[in-house]
Amino acid sequence: MSTSGPSGAVVLSLRGVSKAFGAVQALRDVSVDCHAGEIHALVGENGSGKSTLLGIASGSVAPDEGAVEIGGSRLRRASPAEARRLGLGIAYQDYSHVLDLTVAENLFLAAAGARPPYSRMAGWAEETLAPFELGIPVGATARSLSLAERQLLEVVKTLLTHPKVLLLDEPTTALGPDAVEKFHSLVLQQARAGVAVVYVSHRLPEVLSVADRVTVLRDGVGQGTFPADSVSEENLVALMIGRPLEVAFPERRPEDAPAEIVLSVEGLHGERFGPIDLSVRKGEIVGIAGAEGNGQIQFLRALAGVERAAGRASCDGRSLDMSSPLGPLRQGVVLLSGDRRGEALFPVLSVRANATVQVLRRLARLGVVGRRRERRSIDGLVKALRVRMGSVEQPIASLSGGNQQKVSLMRPFLRGDVKVILAEEPTQGVDVGARFDIYEALRGKAAEGVAAVVKSSDPIELAGLCDRVLVMSRGRFVEEIPAHELGERRIVEAIVGSRGTVAIAEGRPA
Repeated sequence: MSTSGPSGAVVLSLRGVSKAFGAVQALRDVSVDCHAGEIHALVGENGSGKSTLLGIASGSVAPDEGAVEIGGSRLRRASPAEARRLGLGIAYQDYSHVLDLTVAENLFLAAAGARPPYSRMAGWAEETLAPFELGIPVGATARSLSLAERQLLEVVKTLLTHPKVLLLDEPTTALGPDAVEKFHSLVLQQARAGVAVVYVSHRLPEVLSVADRVTVLRDGVGQGTFPADSVSEENLVALMIGRPLEVAFPERRPEDAPAEIVLSVEGLHGERFGPIDLSVRKGEIVGIAGAEGNGQIQFLRALAGVERAAGRASCDGRSLDMSSPLGPLRQGVVLLSGDRRGEALFPVLSVRANATVQVLRRLARLGVVGRRRERRSIDGLVKALRVRMGSVEQPIASLSGGNQQKVSLMRPFLRGDVKVILAEEPTQGVDVGARFDIYEALRGKAAEGVAAVVKSSDPIELAGLCDRVLVMSRGRFVEEIPAHELGERRIVEAIVGSRGTVAIAEGRPA
């Protein structure tokens, strides 16, 4: 991180930008400059206007007022193609891959004017990926990649156009500690080459470790731009939410609290994981840590009946039918998928419909669901989870990522038969304020006796939220960290050390 102010020329300038969507003022007179060779972070709560500002900078959203300049030339109309021509590239949080095409084909599509002959596509893709050392096979489909691999591929695709300005929208939400380090090396390399980088992230420690300057937005209004080495995480949180925030997680259950086992797993194994034995007690929140790609997601999805697995599992003393997603769901095992857009939500449906889709039979009378009764069932949860929206009837796609996540979290609250929540990255892409709302909600369900298994790539989250954490490596649990030992450093050390432990156990070089 630089300790001096930016010295390069301004290559992205947004001056006096304002934008309203109906009655909602998304941005009000916001100005930001980003210099060549600078990593400029943009932070704020969900709904603060970050995505709108990136949309205006990239030409996909037209401002009501204000001007955008890229490389010294004014963007005269909202046009992504024109923004790209002027030298702007953007790596999207939700990815822009064609999932059924291979990695090579996705790179080929992104290369535009720099494409090789189609017959050389595979070799060209290998050469293109080689400097980044990602280890991604060019013949694999984008759908088969992990979330971390998809994110890294998204950035590489953007760099194919050699942009002057690189916009990164929540680039590390799906990355583990090692992948974050690799990603930051890539970002720093681009900055040293003179690229101006705008870095949007909710992970404030990462922001402060990599950025030169930080701009804070709150409710669509700029709160100032600061040298990253002059502000603390606590300073940024206070600016983002408008008041000091006591960064404290909900109180854990006592380590010796007696409770019966609600979820039992014996010898479960499937693609990329196993065999696994696990017991989870009522009211307990168990975290799963590990470097990405070690079977954590496959394990959770197998328990939810989404992926095939062999072995035994029981919920509340009854054998768990994992042959399809319907079996675990009927027995009270609910999966909160980390892929909000692809699996957890119906983007074109309303907030109300997304929240109640799994409980319509309970809300119906004589086969008819009353709209008023349906809305009453979620009104309390909207307030409790602090969902920011204009109406429960608006499409969920119009909400910020954090508020979409809160809506998906409503489903296990509306179901009266939930016994186990399987949460895959429950706060991925969620700001600091919304994170604590979600933590409180999960801990509230735990207080009712519901167990939770949480897979997260954020060691701070695991340390603060969970009653114990299991470290997974090469598809197996290799270490358990009890509550009194939990901490970010302890978890990271266990993740890093687990590789050597497994290697030695299998007779390989560590």
